Amino acid sequence: MNKAVTYSQIADWKTLCKLNIILPVTLSAFTGFVLYSGSVNFETFIVCAGVLLMASSSSILNHIIERRTDALMSRTANRPIPTGRVSVKKASLVAALLGIAGAALLFTNGFMPMLLGVINLLWYSLVYTPLKKVTAFAVVPGSVIGAIPPVIGWTAAGGYVFDFHIILVAFFFFIGQIPHFWMIIMLLGKDYEAAGLKSISKVFSNHQIVNLTLMWVAATAMSAILLVLFGVFTSLTISIIIFLMVFLLLISFRTWIGVSHLPKPKLAFLAINLFYLGVMLTLIVEGLIR
Repeated sequence: MNKAVTYSQIADWKTLCKLNIILPVTLSAFTGFVLYSGSVNFETFIVCAGVLLMASSSSILNHIIERRTDALMSRTANRPIPTGRVSVKKASLVAALLGIAGAALLFTNGFMPMLLGVINLLWYSLVYTPLKKVTAFAVVPGSVIGAIPPVIGWTAAGGYVFDFHIILVAFFFFIGQIPHFWMIIMLLGKDYEAAGLKSISKVFSNHQIVNLTLMWVAATAMSAILLVLFGVFTSLTISIIIFLMVFLLLISFRTWIGVSHLPKPKLAFLAINLFYLGVMLTLIVEGLIR
């Protein structure tokens, strides 16, 4: 087997596992673990490995389920399964092995982390993915997928699944994904429609889409402030940093106010992602210095 073929196969499996998505998911689980435990140890990496494997399994299952839809979109038509470079049978086998291995790793830290991991995998594959063909608002229940990983980390470290602080953290991760995904639809809406997926552009006018996106951005900012107000952040310095990040986030959307056309969302998309990452990193720092 020559190197070109090997690199091509590696690239295909990286695409199937959606590394750009599963790495932030794994970081959010790391965030929950450190926030509760206040330390990084061998168990931390076992939990992160479990989440990474289960997230990879979910991503591959998503590729399998959406293979026909992917074949209709220019952005996804060259993915490994629609092109036949990876068979459905092989992808299914790998997804099963990764899911089982990930669940086993999470189980070493208790039943609850494993249960949450399985729920997240099933929710992604059996609820969110089919809903995208039914409603333009599939992103709202779909955002549950991003809210669960920090709770997996928290419970794996010994925390109570319904602790108010981790519920607030999960709420932030839930809310923050919605404007993120809406801006993806603003960028790729025509492609989605061509494949028969529901798009918000078919439900709302441009002016309404802009206003609703601004509302979700404001809700994301408020959910971060709640982390300060209800004591998730105890450091005064970090609390000030959070308020500063909220201010910068809101300022980055100032040109959206009152417009009747769809703004180019690339810079705003970057802003919401940096904000999301910034809050995750401050949560990690908070756990380590508390």
